[in-house]
Amino acid sequence: MPGARDDLDYVVEGTVVTMDDASRVIPDGAVGVAGERIVAVGERDELVRADRASPRIGGRGSIVVPGLIDCHNHLGQALVREYGFEDVPNVNRVYIPSEGELSVDDVRVSALVAVAQLLRSGVTTVAETTGTPAHEDAIVEVVTESGIRCAMARGRGDRRASHAGNYDQGSRRSSFDDDPGLLAEDLARTEDFVRRLQDGANGRLRPWIHTGSVLRCSDARFVELRALAERCGTGLMTHINRDREEIEFALDVLGKRPLEHLHDLGILGPDFLAIHAMLTTDREIELLRQADARVAHAPIVCSDVLSAVTKVVTMRSVGVTVGLACDTVINDVLTVMRLAWLMQSQASCIPLYDPAGFTAEDAFTMGTRDGARALGWEDAIGSLEVGKQADLVVIEADNLRISPFVNPVTALVRYASGADVDSVMVAGRLVVEGGRVTTIDEGALLAQAASIYRKMGPAMEGRRMRPLATEPRLPSEVR
Repeated sequence: MPGARDDLDYVVEGTVVTMDDASRVIPDGAVGVAGERIVAVGERDELVRADRASPRIGGRGSIVVPGLIDCHNHLGQALVREYGFEDVPNVNRVYIPSEGELSVDDVRVSALVAVAQLLRSGVTTVAETTGTPAHEDAIVEVVTESGIRCAMARGRGDRRASHAGNYDQGSRRSSFDDDPGLLAEDLARTEDFVRRLQDGANGRLRPWIHTGSVLRCSDARFVELRALAERCGTGLMTHINRDREEIEFALDVLGKRPLEHLHDLGILGPDFLAIHAMLTTDREIELLRQADARVAHAPIVCSDVLSAVTKVVTMRSVGVTVGLACDTVINDVLTVMRLAWLMQSQASCIPLYDPAGFTAEDAFTMGTRDGARALGWEDAIGSLEVGKQADLVVIEADNLRISPFVNPVTALVRYASGADVDSVMVAGRLVVEGGRVTTIDEGALLAQAASIYRKMGPAMEGRRMRPLATEPRLPSEVR
């Protein structure tokens, strides 16, 4: 067996879905782990003969997959997810202001909740975007202590935009006011952040730059941060083409669509991650392809903001890399895979009677290999191969929800959820065992989270246009 050795830390057994270049599935397979890395992948009997002493994880009824990848999240908003439901528009009225209601200690609890949800469901890597400078250190601490892998982007906008909607256009125009002083201050802070954390959490944390959107960031900020990203060898994450108001603003003030504008500024590139990109035209998709830029697709947000269904099938067909994103609302990539599969099937496959237009395998690839490539981390994660980081998930499949099956990938996308995850390993460390997070005290965290949820309730409920139908349900010990 390639890479086999007799001093393994773990032997992980089950049906091994490698997601390597050949898309190998090993029905009775095993993965050997030594230190932070995978050192063997192959037939179970062969690996067990070579190593009889190492602890074993999984078994014949398990499916072993690469660590799942969430390409966009806001860890500080984990305790507000229900307050925006069926009440649009909600991003600027509910979600963004929610972080302003939290103390630094509250944000730490929120981030722990999000990370616990992600780890429990098999997510080993998350991409975080925060625009609140006071919260950055708390989130870095949570990432470091919890054991999750993180591409963490920070940055604060320097533009105040005023959008004149369709019915206001007769009396006023959209406009903006940029703040050069704030730009200079945030550029210095961003460079310090990137350089300070370039090997954060022993390599599990990679700093990125958050460039907000064309409504929040000046042209000068985009240009300066593009130069900073190139100097420091990192990337840019930008919310783009998410809603009609953003497009209307860009057309009114900039004379072109947001992605076209960033293309003309020279911002797009392989290190550019377009978050959402729901309202992206075919010609903008071509610009993404030419630049080898990547996309983070959050299917649940398409429904939550009632914007559009991202043209994932078109993007992937021309070679644009698209990863999946939870975006706080559902911190379970297995569930997000199913949502993406259903949504893209309805949007693209049903109208054209094309059963192969977007398959379960496509959705699974987006949550593993393509997610790693979207974050520029494909050299280390996204597949189970010798030499890569030991980020892997053991899913208990010996149950009537998932088994019997022919294709394990199809079975997982169609039938499984994060509740079926038994064990999770990040860089060779077991962070979930027996369905419980080993690095977080879940009982204590639940009580803390419930107290904050109760505190936030009146403030968030007051921001809704429609009242919630019921009162929040809290754990019995907190009520």
